[in-house]
Amino acid sequence: MTKPRIVIVGAGFGGLAVARALRHAPVDVTVIDRHNYHAFLPLLYQVATSGLTAQDVAHPVRSILRSLPNARFRLGEVCGADLDARWVALQGGEHIPFDFLVLAAGSTTETWGNQSVADHALPLHDLEHALAVRNRALSCLERADATADPALREELLGFVVVGGGPTGVELAGALAELKRHVVPHDFPALEGAMRVWLLEGRSALLPSLPPRLQAKALLQVTGLGVEVRLGALVERVDPTGVWLRSGQRIPARTVVWAAGVRGEKLAEELGLASGQSGRIAVDETLAVPGHPGVYAIGDLALLKGAERLPQVAPVAIQQGQAVALNLLRTLRGHPPFPFRYHDKGSMATIGRNRAVALVFGWELSGRIAWWAWLLVHIVFLVGFRNRAAVLLNWAWNFFTYDRGLRAVVGGNPIPDLALQRSEKGDASVARC
Repeated sequence: MTKPRIVIVGAGFGGLAVARALRHAPVDVTVIDRHNYHAFLPLLYQVATSGLTAQDVAHPVRSILRSLPNARFRLGEVCGADLDARWVALQGGEHIPFDFLVLAAGSTTETWGNQSVADHALPLHDLEHALAVRNRALSCLERADATADPALREELLGFVVVGGGPTGVELAGALAELKRHVVPHDFPALEGAMRVWLLEGRSALLPSLPPRLQAKALLQVTGLGVEVRLGALVERVDPTGVWLRSGQRIPARTVVWAAGVRGEKLAEELGLASGQSGRIAVDETLAVPGHPGVYAIGDLALLKGAERLPQVAPVAIQQGQAVALNLLRTLRGHPPFPFRYHDKGSMATIGRNRAVALVFGWELSGRIAWWAWLLVHIVFLVGFRNRAAVLLNWAWNFFTYDRGLRAVVGGNPIPDLALQRSEKGDASVARC
């Protein structure tokens, strides 16, 4: 008898949660992803600021699935599907049949329709983005150390993070620690000249946390020297800085956009109705209405009645486990259960001994919250090697106040045309 075929699109937190929960089920599971690794997205900001390597936060999907006897991996990108004929199409023309389909492709950066953001700001949503941010930041420091032009130096030493959620706060804090502990030793001529800005359009940082923790986060991040602007709405971004709707211009060659995410374009490619931010509308069981046996989870799903669920890993993991349970119930002829999210809390780290956390209703801040953050992230990392590498790098950073992974790999990450303009037409720049 042929086993039911379950295809999971996406090897993120949600997709892997489905596969793991089905490990002993009489089904054949195929996980599809355009990358052959699972990236631990909550630590991308540390890759971007030279605290960790890309390999520290990535783990091969095949290695993860090795312990699942009924699962296999297919490298590829889904570009279409026939949900009635029950197959998905990969780029290159291959069709993969399914009996049940779980869409867990995750999200991408939300630019809110601002084309200047898409053109000139740096996203931070995957490993390639993190490496691009690191290269830009380090190259700007190198260039600033070499130039005698004060206007160009001001732009090169301006670092703007847009978005006051966990990613933005953590990245701004890490850049501030880079300024405090690394720049004075590597670039003594630049000591005190680097500026880090954190822009948030709402009236508080970390809006998902209680007001008391929001206030503590603001105190901790400003205590590191980050220049925070609340109620700051970005009008446009250009190669040399950011313009706010208030008319203020912030000179900066490094602008990182962390002001929201939207569902991957998979919904459009599959012809599925999508809700806000390109997410697929699902019912209370996480099923896609009108398409029996098709589910969407994680950042890609917009759950009816719970549209404000945060797009974070714990939600994706719980939804993946719930879908696996409902798949088994369906195969046994039982009705599915509605999904209920159990919020265990949220947290954000700001710097050494600086963090805020809401854990099972307890409000924590400072050193105890920082240690809780370290513990949670080590537990959720996939693979012993990754945990060991991250612990080693964190210990090195903690005791030496140093970030030893400061290599610029690849081409010149600073826009050449912008540099030529700031160098006032210096012909030697154009020839380089």
